[in-house]
Amino acid sequence: MKPLFSYSWMIVFILLGTGGATTKIDTIGTTGVDAQNYGPIWQRIVYLPGTGIYTAWVKTGMFASFYSFTTHTWSGEVEVFGSQRNASGSLDVPKDPTSPYYRSTFISSFINRNPRWPILAVESIPGTNNFVMRPPDSSLMGCSRAPIAFTANNWLHLLCVDSATQDTLLYSRSTDYGVHWSLPVSICEGIIPANPTYNITASENSLRIAAIWTNEDSEALWLNISEDGGTTWTGVRNIFPPPTTISNPKPGKFGAYGLFDSADRLNIVTQVWNGTNQNPAEIWHWQENRNPQWTLIYRFAPSSVLAPPEPGEPFVVRPSIGFRESDASLFALWLNYDSLNYEPQTQLARADLFIAQSRNNGINWSHPYRLTGPDAYSRLSPCLAPEVGESLYIITIFDQIAGVYEQGHGPQTTNPVCVLRVPVSDLPGIEEKLPGRLNHYFHTTICPVSQLHLLPDVKLYSPLGRPIEKPTRSGVYFLRQDNQTLRKVLLVP
Repeated sequence: MKPLFSYSWMIVFILLGTGGATTKIDTIGTTGVDAQNYGPIWQRIVYLPGTGIYTAWVKTGMFASFYSFTTHTWSGEVEVFGSQRNASGSLDVPKDPTSPYYRSTFISSFINRNPRWPILAVESIPGTNNFVMRPPDSSLMGCSRAPIAFTANNWLHLLCVDSATQDTLLYSRSTDYGVHWSLPVSICEGIIPANPTYNITASENSLRIAAIWTNEDSEALWLNISEDGGTTWTGVRNIFPPPTTISNPKPGKFGAYGLFDSADRLNIVTQVWNGTNQNPAEIWHWQENRNPQWTLIYRFAPSSVLAPPEPGEPFVVRPSIGFRESDASLFALWLNYDSLNYEPQTQLARADLFIAQSRNNGINWSHPYRLTGPDAYSRLSPCLAPEVGESLYIITIFDQIAGVYEQGHGPQTTNPVCVLRVPVSDLPGIEEKLPGRLNHYFHTTICPVSQLHLLPDVKLYSPLGRPIEKPTRSGVYFLRQDNQTLRKVLLVP
C-alpha cells in the first residue's frame, strides 16, 4: 500500500553513538488516542512465519492492518467493528493448520456504553482484513475490557471485569471460535483490588492458560493458572515482589505481560517501582519452575534527571516479551523515558523503545539496546510480537507531542502507528563485554563539543558502551582518559 505519510515519517533509525543498525519502520495507520490501554500492554501484534504480520490498535474503536509476506504490502488500516461504538481490545490468530480459521485474525473489544458488552470480530478470509462481527453473546453482558487468547485446541479464552463493580475478575471461553461463550466465572477467589489491571496468555502447545492481575496501589502481582483449558484452576498465588532493592515495590497499574515458551514454561515481565518516585525503576523477568524465579533485566537509577516522564509512570514501563524457538532466546521490550530529551510544550520526557535478550533462559540479560530516538517523537504503547524469527516485530505509536492527551497532558495530535522490524543479528548478546556498567556512573561532567579535543588521550563511548571516534551531536556519553575510570559526560553545543 502507499505510505500514509511521506518517507520522512518512515525513518531508518541508527543507534545513538553507533552506526549501521538496520531497523525498518513502516507507518501502517494513524490514531489520535494516546491512552491505548488502561494498564498493561495487551497483545496487539502477531508474527506468523511464512504468512505475515497481524496488527491492531485503538483509533475510533479498534483498527487493524495486515502485512503479507507474499505481496510484501500492508493491507491498509481497517475499522474492525464498523459503526459499532467500541473501545480497547486485543488480537490473536489461530496457528493450528487444521483449524478452519487458520491464519485468520480475531480481535476483541467491548461496547463502550451501558450495558457494556465484550464483542469479537473475525477475519472472513485470512489476510484480507475483511472482518465480520460475531453477534454479542448475552452470557457476557455487563462485562468490559476483554483481552483474548487461543490455546492449542483452538479454544478462545477471555478475561473481563464486572463493569458495574470493577471488583471481580471473570473468565469465559468459547469452543466454537467466539459464536457462543460459557457463563463467566470468577477466578480471583475474592483476591482482587478495585479497578484491577490484568492480562491473559495461553499456550500454543497445550491447554495452559494464565491470568495475571494487580492494581495501581497493590504490592502484589497475582497469578492463576489453568492446565485444562479453563475447566479448573490451580489457585491464586502472589508472585511479588522480586528481590529488588527498591523499598515498598509495586508493579503499578501497568501490571504484567505473559508468554508460554516452546517448553510450555510461563514467562512474565513487569516493571518495579514504589508507586510514587519515578526512579529508581526496574524491569524484571519471572519464570515458573526456575531457580531463581525472578531475574533483573534492567535498572534505571540516575543521580538526577532533567525532565520527568508522564505523571504517574516510572521511567521504565510497559514491558512485553518474545521467544525464539530456534535457539530458545528470550527478548524483553520496554518503554524508557529519556530525561535529556524533553517536549518543550509539556516539559515531559519523551519515551523510546529499548530491548534486551537472554540466551540462557532468562538467567542473564544483555545490556539494553536502544531502538528509537532520541528525536522529536515520544513512543507509546509498544508491543513485541511473541514469536521471534530472524527479526523482532514491534507495534508502537509515534506521539508528536509527549504527554498523554486523555490525562490532560498536551494537545491531541494525529500520530502515526508504526511497525518496527529489528534483525536479531543487530542486538548485542549477553557475551558482549561493554566497558563497565555505564548506568551506575553518577558523576556528570559538562563539556562543550568544541572543547572535547582539548582533552588528551580521551576515549569516548555511547551509553551502550560502543566506542565513538568523533561525536557529531550533543548528548550523554562516557569518557575514559588515560585508561582510567569511566566518567559520564554531557556534551553541549
